[in-house]
Amino acid sequence: MMQEPGEEWNLYCLALSKTRLDGAPILPAERNDFTFHVRRFTSLNAGGSWHDRGAVLHPGEVSDGADARNVWSGSTLRLDTETVAFGFTGVRDCGTRRRFLQTICVATGNSAARPDRMPEAALSCPLRDYETIVSKGYYLGPRESLGSNEGEEGGPIMAWRDPFLFRGPDGQLHAVWSAKLSPTIPAIAHARLERIGDRIGLVQLSAPIELPDAHLMTQAEVPKIYRDPASGDFLLMVSACDRRYEGQPDRELTHVHRLYRSGDLYGPWAAFGHGGSALPGLEGIFGASLVAHDLSTGRFSVLGPFTENAGPEKQLTFADVIEVELETELLTEQPGLA
Repeated sequence: MMQEPGEEWNLYCLALSKTRLDGAPILPAERNDFTFHVRRFTSLNAGGSWHDRGAVLHPGEVSDGADARNVWSGSTLRLDTETVAFGFTGVRDCGTRRRFLQTICVATGNSAARPDRMPEAALSCPLRDYETIVSKGYYLGPRESLGSNEGEEGGPIMAWRDPFLFRGPDGQLHAVWSAKLSPTIPAIAHARLERIGDRIGLVQLSAPIELPDAHLMTQAEVPKIYRDPASGDFLLMVSACDRRYEGQPDRELTHVHRLYRSGDLYGPWAAFGHGGSALPGLEGIFGASLVAHDLSTGRFSVLGPFTENAGPEKQLTFADVIEVELETELLTEQPGLA
């Protein structure tokens, strides 16, 4: 989501045809056999209706092959009146047995419509930057099996994906994305970026953001950080899943959005409410964004896509904006706040 000055909302989402060329349906288990693209929709009535503006990103556009196999989720951020940054996940082509070697990429463009300047190389790549990533405290599986279809040492597939771009309180450019501390313990990667002309570079990869209730999940995906202008506190929202291994039946999985709060961008982070980090009322939705929030009343406006668990009519579509309300007493005396 990128809300432009005025009334226009820009929604960017990962897209894939629901059918093959012969009209046969593409089943959920088959989706990673096909290439995705990133698509843009706009709304002038706060998400009441959307207009399809076409494809924004396709695989195979990064010079070093960081996205040769596929593109996955990311985010956009307006840098100034003439420049938009497009963060996205690239997937390298490492053969049919290693389909999930992810990279972090950032392109730039003159408008919200599409990037005009693709990067020459990934911003961060586990294959290229293996030693640096591990030295910072992140987990990566054995180098020779990075991106394996079988997952990482008994856990789910590797996690180095879903970059979210945002400005820090000092105006500096930052990014967070999905990562791990072990094969089954999720974390959030955090990096400080810089703009050099029409390119975006990585200045520093910080230590992992550790989630206080990481034992309740194995994957923390599509993270997003927002700053509350009234309090100055930061909100971190993740889409959490408890998949223990690749091939685990979907009926055994739990998907939930989790919300955390900190007085400092570098933590520590605490579950948003005394009752825990889980956000209610978002069943069947994954990868949502906050489009508005009011910490004084505990009200949040959330927009996100339905998964296949929402049923054949809703799956892979976007819900209307959902209003979530938490008890205001959950907002006080948060542990770990600076």
